[in-house]
Formats: sequence, structure tokens, C-alpha cells
Amino acid sequence: MSKLNKQIYFSQVIVSALFSVSLIVDLIICSVNFKQVQFSYGPLSFIYGNQTRIHWHTTELSKTNMKAGKMFQSSELSNYHEVFVGDDKFKYQFKGMDAKFSYELPAQVDKFIVMTDIHTNNKYTSTMSTDFDFMVLCGDQSYGGSVADFNMAFKGFPTKPLIMAMGNHDEPGDFLIVNGRPKNFYQQVRNIGFYFIHVQRGTPIVDDQVDLGIEFLNQNVNLSAGTEHIFIVVHYPVYSAGYFGAHPYFTQKLEKFIDENEKMNIRAVFYGHDHSFGAFKRKQQYFIDAGVGGGKIDDLRNTSYAFDRAWTNESLHGPLAVPATCTQACYGYEYHLDSWMKYSRTEVNFEQGKIVYNVRDLDTNQLLKSYEQPL
Repeated sequence: MSKLNKQIYFSQVIVSALFSVSLIVDLIICSVNFKQVQFSYGPLSFIYGNQTRIHWHTTELSKTNMKAGKMFQSSELSNYHEVFVGDDKFKYQFKGMDAKFSYELPAQVDKFIVMTDIHTNNKYTSTMSTDFDFMVLCGDQSYGGSVADFNMAFKGFPTKPLIMAMGNHDEPGDFLIVNGRPKNFYQQVRNIGFYFIHVQRGTPIVDDQVDLGIEFLNQNVNLSAGTEHIFIVVHYPVYSAGYFGAHPYFTQKLEKFIDENEKMNIRAVFYGHDHSFGAFKRKQQYFIDAGVGGGKIDDLRNTSYAFDRAWTNESLHGPLAVPATCTQACYGYEYHLDSWMKYSRTEVNFEQGKIVYNVRDLDTNQLLKSYEQPL
């Protein structure tokens, strides 16, 4: 072996040895940072732009290593974790956990479900059937936005694709970190567009937040250009026979936006907050208070407030008369279809030439009502 070849050989040996030492150090570091960790909640699978956002929370400050499809990814050192995956269908698993998860957003959406006001109670979400493509939540997943709240709300939560709005009870905590979104945002899902707006500051609905929400709609009409179906999601009621009722300043501005944008294919508005289901129809659009998915039902029967708002039974049907003492909250009573004081969810089914909204009792799975919307 020549002197030059010997120098090259020994240089290669040294480089190889240094690489091996570096690899061992990296493995040691990884084994420390990516130790087996305890999840507070998650994983949650969010539809996020044209990606999938996997989010979870750990009890300890840590990194988490996961494999999604054939790709390995790691989260930053934190309690709140997220990774983004560019696929619509994949399996994933976390380092140190035996459980395996799967995610799929089908090329054609046949059904999504709408729920609201879980309020940390996972009784219904942890036992529900998963015969839907994705889920929309209208806010108040928690009572105060704490980690403990989200842990209870999302324990056993289905790993179906998810999009959710912020409610007044979510606002005080870290909901924006959990959701990974601003208060007002737009999300496209195949041929469906969702505008999420927030119009409250705490429990009260306030005019300046209404203005910001309506401004967001007006400034982002182009985002849904050419989209076949448009839905608006907000926590505060548009029309309601429930406890809080309507807020005409907000409702009239939203009516105006819908009327001025007839070509947008706005099908329905979904909301919550009142802890009772309500369905209204104005012109071609449905307005659905998706009821309550876990929080306490507001039982207004046989109270002075009930007589002011027509509640003498557990359900109301047809247009409602407006009492003389209820000029604001009862706005839009002429559009009323049905209301129930039951735990419920709304299923949105896309069928040939129509959309069918099925309302189900969460305790019995009984079909309470179907509304057909010709296209």
C-alpha cells in the first residue's frame, strides 16, 4: 500500500469512527428526549388547510417521536404538540406506545356530523359510532379552557378528521393553541367550504366582535369561489327558542351577508350555546342550533322564563308567536321548525340532488327529525 493510500485509509477509519460516536450520541439524546410519555389527551386529527394536523398534550415537558405512513416526525420540546402530514390517508404510531392510529379523509364526502357544547363530558363522543367522514364542533368543548377540561372532553375521542369553533367557555384558556387557528378562519374540505366566526367576548355577544366576524366573511368571499356547498359555523345562536335566544344586531348582519351573496351556495349555519336543539329555515338556508353534546340541558319548562319563551313541553314545533315581553331574543320566531331539550347531534348527508339533515337523540340514537334541502 502506498503512503498516499495509507493516509486515505486511515482518514476513512477516523471519519467512520467519529460518525459512529456521533450516531451513538444522537441515539442517547433521542432516547432521553423521546422517552415514553403520558398523554393528557389526544391524538386529535384536525383538517388544516390542505394538510392534516395531529395534535396532543403530554403531562411532562417532552418531545414525542411518531411515524406517519413511512415518514418519521418529531414534535418540539413542549407540553402541547403538533405535527403536520401532507396525506389524506395514513396510519401513525408514537414511540413507546403500542396503540396504532389511522386517519382518512375520503375523496368524496358522504356525511359529516355536527355537535356542540360538550363541556368536558365525553359520555357521547367516546361511545359514538364512527359512520361519518369528519366532525364539526360548534364550541364550548370545555368549561374553562384548561388542560384538565380538554383531557376530559377529548378522552376516548374518535380519531376522525375534526374542525372546531371556539366557544365562550373555551376562550379563557389555551384553546387557540389546541385548535391551532385564529378565532375567524376558513376551511375547505373537498367540495365543501366552512367559514368559522367568533362573535363573543366571554359569555356576552358584543358588537365589535360581531363586526369583526362579519368583516371576515365579507373579505374572504373569494376563498370559496366555485365551491359547491358552503356552511357557516359560529358558537352564538342566530335564531333560537333557547335560554339566550337571538341577538338582532348579529342576526340581521348575517342575514344581510347571506342575502347579498346568493351565488355562494350557503346551505346552512350551525351554532350552539343555548343547550337545546333548534332548527329554523329562512328562505333556502337552514339555521341549526346543534343542541348539547354533554353539557347540562337548559330545562325551561314550567318556569316564568318558559312562559315568556313558549316552553311548556320538552319540544316545540312550527312557527312561534312572539310574546310582547320578548322583542329581542325571540327575533326570527316565524322561521322556527322544531326545538327539543335533548342531547343530540346533527348528521349532514349528501344524497343525489339534495342534502338531508338528520337530528338524532344521543341517548337512544332515535331519529328525531329529517330536513331535506333540494339542490
